[in-house]
Amino acid sequence: MSKIEIRSHPKLYEVYMSGPSDNLKLYSKNLIPGHNVYSERLIEHKGIEYREWDPYRSKLAALILKNPTSNFLSNSLNCLYLGASSGTTISHLSDIVKDGVIYGIEFAERSIRQLIQNTSNRKNIVPILGDVRYPESYAKSIFKKIDLIYQDVAQPNQAKIAVLNSNYYLKSDGLIILAIKSQSIDSVSKSEKVYKQEKEILENASYEIVESINIHKYAANHIILIVKKK
Repeated sequence: MSKIEIRSHPKLYEVYMSGPSDNLKLYSKNLIPGHNVYSERLIEHKGIEYREWDPYRSKLAALILKNPTSNFLSNSLNCLYLGASSGTTISHLSDIVKDGVIYGIEFAERSIRQLIQNTSNRKNIVPILGDVRYPESYAKSIFKKIDLIYQDVAQPNQAKIAVLNSNYYLKSDGLIILAIKSQSIDSVSKSEKVYKQEKEILENASYEIVESINIHKYAANHIILIVKKK
């Protein structure tokens, strides 16, 4: 376990970093010391263990490195994670949201098995096998009003899925962080046309797009929208 100088992020709660501004590395404080989730490096600094947060494997880390203006993390956040996969990003959220709950929705049975295995000792994660196109289908498993929806699903109708889940679960003035993969929506049209179409769906549903951030450096044909429920 390497020892390097780690410092707090200037704005985002419980996010840490090291290195110069043009080559930052991100970390979260390990909720379960001694355990990693996806073979990420464990770093010790001043007696505290941190997990390196890879922006090429986590679009939330990529977003943070692009320095968004929105401050969307807190200790008691209740989060609905659409497309939780095997547990990479959701485990870092688990490190941060110690007094909140993260409901992780995943459709693929293989991925949900891996998610359960990877996060079984993280009591603030609730893995749910479900189809994000039908938010009512997992309502019996969600017991708190949601502050933040984080969505990363590689399928068509991404904005529509975000709206459906937000209308069902999200608090007024809650936020959506929506990773849009253009080629999952339309593999022929240019990315900018697809992004414009998805933004219009959100705006026509009376949602405000707070930020639109290009993360192509870390994930090809992706942007992230930070959206507010009016």
